[in-house]
Amino acid sequence: MAQALVRNIDDSVLAAYRASAKIRGRSLEAELRALIEAHQPLVKKSRDELLALSNEALEMTPPDGPMGSDSTLDVRWDRDTQHGKWVDDGWQDDDAGR
Repeated sequence: MAQALVRNIDDSVLAAYRASAKIRGRSLEAELRALIEAHQPLVKKSRDELLALSNEALEMTPPDGPMGSDSTLDVRWDRDTQHGKWVDDGWQDDDAGR
């Protein structure tokens, strides 16, 4: 495994991580390692990898479902009803007579 040395860390920041490590019952090094692992930068996937992921997801979607794999109708309903606010559920505006 590789190692990294980080210099010029503010004392208060390091103290906060030490306290956090102590609460979790681990060393400062383990705390920082967990932080680094949890916040890895996203690596851009190739077109082929993205296409494979998309095909895999489509295979899990039942084609005979109520709307198949097309989300167009869901998106339109959400947009046209302002996220469900304008669904006719019997609600009436008390100030409609103004």
